[in-house]
Amino acid sequence: MITFLRPRSRARKLLFEHIPKCGGTATRGYFERHYAGSRTYQVYGRRPEECAGFKRLPVARRHAYDLVIGHGAHELLDWTAPGTIAATVLREPVDRILSHYYYVREKPEHYLHAAVAGGDLSPGAYVAAGLSDELRNHMVCRFLGVRPEAAERDPARAVEGAWDVLNHRYRIVGIAERLDAAMDAIRTAVGFDGRFSGERTNCTRSRRPATQLSAEDRRLIEQHNALDIELYRRVAAAAPR
Repeated sequence: MITFLRPRSRARKLLFEHIPKCGGTATRGYFERHYAGSRTYQVYGRRPEECAGFKRLPVARRHAYDLVIGHGAHELLDWTAPGTIAATVLREPVDRILSHYYYVREKPEHYLHAAVAGGDLSPGAYVAAGLSDELRNHMVCRFLGVRPEAAERDPARAVEGAWDVLNHRYRIVGIAERLDAAMDAIRTAVGFDGRFSGERTNCTRSRRPATQLSAEDRRLIEQHNALDIELYRRVAAAAPR
């Protein structure tokens, strides 16, 4: 069983796996106020190159970083300093996909913007089109380090494997729907002064609530994210409150 609220010891160093559209922009700002930029390693934008660059650093240099954060920081977990606390936040999968869809529509610089800019692609069709692995069981695949096709060959095993990673490699695993509680658990574990203020950033102005999804759109999103839905169900039952 994951013991989310029982930090084993105070520790300064933190690795935060920022899953896209899981409240990570707000948490990123909070962490940046507590860690010096010179002692922070970020994995954003050029994930393969950034991860490879970190692994090439001398041990003393890698271990000097107090914060490792980003989309793919999980890949660096075995390369950080001993005693580094690992934390992440998951989000209800249908809501995460909706947030992703409307965010992309508003951001011309996003690599998927052109696919949805015309407005003809519904949220369900957006997922079903196979435009990006970020839209298909992305949370399970991220922690297993596999592509969706590999995870979906044995769904039960994949979910169990991701759950096992979170149980044994991560100290705090929260959910975006209870972000303040997750951040309080992280603050306690690493010894921050100053509570998370609960601010939400990077919000999408035009997004519609999940209650307005058509039955077909919901079916498609759930079909392509069934593994994530099961993983989220387990995490939500144990996450900080």
